[in-house]
Amino acid sequence: MKNKNSKTSLNIASVQMHITQDQKTNLKTMEEYLQHIQNTFPQIDMVVFPELSAMNVGKSMDNDAEEIPGVLTSIFSNWAKKYKLWIIPGSMYERSNNKIYNTSVIYSPSGELIGHYRKRYPWRPYEKTSSGSKSLVFNVDGIGNVGIMICYDIWFPEVARELVHLGAELIIVPTMTTTGDRNQEQIISQATAITQQCYVVSCNGVGYGGVGGSQIIDPEGVVLQNNGEGPCLQTCVIDFDHIRKIRKIGVAGVTRPLKAFKDNSQTFSVYKK
Repeated sequence: MKNKNSKTSLNIASVQMHITQDQKTNLKTMEEYLQHIQNTFPQIDMVVFPELSAMNVGKSMDNDAEEIPGVLTSIFSNWAKKYKLWIIPGSMYERSNNKIYNTSVIYSPSGELIGHYRKRYPWRPYEKTSSGSKSLVFNVDGIGNVGIMICYDIWFPEVARELVHLGAELIIVPTMTTTGDRNQEQIISQATAITQQCYVVSCNGVGYGGVGGSQIIDPEGVVLQNNGEGPCLQTCVIDFDHIRKIRKIGVAGVTRPLKAFKDNSQTFSVYKK
């Protein structure tokens, strides 16, 4: 898509919010953040929330699950229109064909549902949702391409590699990591940014929604934002020109893993079934 405005950056806000076990409380908190962002940081283009931030966390997945479109997605659509923002409201339980998925939805500032992504690697045995099978990359106003994965997906490099193969320059990762491996997950996020030469936004919750430690990382692995265990709002300018430059000249000016991967055709026995 041609960028008519010649804009090459995206102002993003990643909300490390306190998540409760009550859906109404969580939805109220989410909208309060949107109001605050609109009033205080009107230059923000996109807002990201943690995984399952709009759910009754830890309660009945079956009771929470909705079809898309549905009541919950109507709320998200109205928020996007009202606040004139790109919104990725974490993820939700989606009911489809007698299955339940952990699904992220993406809304444009006009309230349009741009797409949805079903988590490919639910965290077994705890997470009982069905696995998705398709990747999602979408374009933001001709500025750049954004890919989505959810939480545990980032532990599998193939998920990120496919997103980048489909054109992703920024990968957004709504997350609900409540366990002691968040430090390792941060390292994986940083490695993903380096090896895929892209920005990574890892948005974790706090309270019932996680242990925090949200991060925004640039294509050379530089951690631009990194927070502790309390609620916070991370902001960052995603510079797509910078991504393209790093992919051209290399990480630290020398290493071009994406080009090397494309230029050197290989097969790996681990992928043979």
